[in-house]
Amino acid sequence: MIHQMVAKLYREQYGISLPLYPKQRMDAEITARNVSGKNEVNMDMIFEYLSDYSEEERNRLRFLEEKCEIDNCIGNPLMIEVWKWCRDNGKKIVIVTDMYLPRRVLNTILAKIGVDYDCLYISGEEGVTKRTSELFAVVLRKLNIKPTQIIHIGDDLNNDINMPRMKGITSLLRLSKESNVLPYIKVEQYNSSLEKDHLFSLLSRYCSNKEPLSAEQRIGYTILGPLIVDFCQWLHVIRKENNLHKLFFVAREGFFIKKVYEKMYPQEASDLMYIRLNKNILRLPLLSMHNSCEYFMKAKVGRLIYDWKLIFDLLYISDYESAKHFVTLRTGFDGFHETMTLKELESGKYNEILILLFEFQRDMIEEQCSLLDEYLMSLGLFEGSVGLVNNSINGNGQSMLIDYLLSKGKDCDILGLQFIKTSKCEKLLKGKCRAWLTESNISEFSKTRFHSNCLLMEHLMFEPCGTSIRFYRHENKVEVLCEAPRKEQKDWGKIANIQKYALEFVDDYTRHVGISLDMAGFYGYFNMLCHPLYDDAALLGHLNDDDMDGDKEISDIRFPFRFKYLFSKDIPFDVTWHEGYFTLKNVSRWGINLYLISIRLQFYKQVVKNYIKKIIFLKRYSN
Repeated sequence: MIHQMVAKLYREQYGISLPLYPKQRMDAEITARNVSGKNEVNMDMIFEYLSDYSEEERNRLRFLEEKCEIDNCIGNPLMIEVWKWCRDNGKKIVIVTDMYLPRRVLNTILAKIGVDYDCLYISGEEGVTKRTSELFAVVLRKLNIKPTQIIHIGDDLNNDINMPRMKGITSLLRLSKESNVLPYIKVEQYNSSLEKDHLFSLLSRYCSNKEPLSAEQRIGYTILGPLIVDFCQWLHVIRKENNLHKLFFVAREGFFIKKVYEKMYPQEASDLMYIRLNKNILRLPLLSMHNSCEYFMKAKVGRLIYDWKLIFDLLYISDYESAKHFVTLRTGFDGFHETMTLKELESGKYNEILILLFEFQRDMIEEQCSLLDEYLMSLGLFEGSVGLVNNSINGNGQSMLIDYLLSKGKDCDILGLQFIKTSKCEKLLKGKCRAWLTESNISEFSKTRFHSNCLLMEHLMFEPCGTSIRFYRHENKVEVLCEAPRKEQKDWGKIANIQKYALEFVDDYTRHVGISLDMAGFYGYFNMLCHPLYDDAALLGHLNDDDMDGDKEISDIRFPFRFKYLFSKDIPFDVTWHEGYFTLKNVSRWGINLYLISIRLQFYKQVVKNYIKKIIFLKRYSN
């Protein structure tokens, strides 16, 4: 695995693929051992036989291998306790290793885990090994001690147990914790590649050493951390491919994504911006454009029924009575107590009233336009190509921003960077967007499950303040007024802990050879979505979502369970995360599997329908 890591890191750092290197490296070691006979080999001897590479290439490869060895090693907490006991009781520590790595590398590893020693004997230096028992003879001779004065501890039955006993040395098997496989880590998903195996090892070791895990630890370290690291690695590649001058992380989910990206790529910190941009912020500036009613509808909230109080609130009209009087005086309309449907609004039935309300708010609209322009300028949006990192699905926010800027004659080059995108998004943004999961090779069904539960993921990445509302000026600087969180506020302690543990994963992963995960970070999150543990479902399902439609929980369990829900029929709208709801209702695993089979069948049925429609359309078009 180390040699595969080296080849992968070499490609990432130098842009040169070395698919044959792992085998060539092993062949070089075999050749060196054959030439040396019974004597041990070291790194100098091994790399001498990598004849297909220049001296510069060999130096690079050797450096990467040594770095991988150092970064991958972590302390065994049980054996460190043994080491401490020995130190506390005045024992001498002698380390004996069959290893071709040089002393400086081993010293770095030991220093990293906080272990010192009195003597270190390395087979590569001594020319003999534990494997033949001769290295133990060297230790006894150089220390000038009897076999009964030393105890050897190791994990290899031949090299560490039987061989020292042949020299009369008492030997013991080292203490170790059994690797704990996490509930969301399926071995068959993680043993098919270097990236997945590497992540699997790291998560298993963490789980073993931190048992028992709290729900916040498990969700943060093993689920959210790998998912966002994987996404940020993709972002980094896309940024380089497109030569993006800056990355703009859109509030609120961008709050945590930016933290992770900044920790992974600190050299880019000055090019990373956190931007508060949503339809609330854009709504009033958009009304300064032609077709203002059309843009108002684009920036509305998603409801089927509206009342005039909501319309006033969307326009930030605080004096309802004055606004009503302004409209009534000019049109005679006084039906502000009535409700209206989305269809009526979209048909243009109330456009005359809306246009008068826009006129009533003209001063605020002009003020918000000016502040938006100044805000975007201060962040450097117009200084070159930028990436807009967000959790959009359909690209509406980016589309509205671009339309606004073009209407003002402002040149901008924005590339949307998202988790997933629809065909509508691709068409709306005219290809100016990239999406991590959409471009991946995971199944289309998996993508739809991610899409269906994106609200859950968003809340794991939020900052502690509410959604952005409008701009204001403070001490000659443009600031953004945010809504005071309502029910979401009580979730922040849990979210902060989840994010803390996720950042702990980021630290560990980047220190332990941060090779590209290549979608390995996605599977744990997907498995949790489908089959959450009860404690995790309780934590995540009870997260609150503050919205203009009303505050609700991610999975409101007040609704009684009905068997028909397992066939995806009539599930209450307020139950956003269905699998979490089922878990909290103590539905068995087979029951949840039945639900997943049901929605999978519905998904493929829709795929077939769309395919047939496409064929019919093409036939009609060709005729």
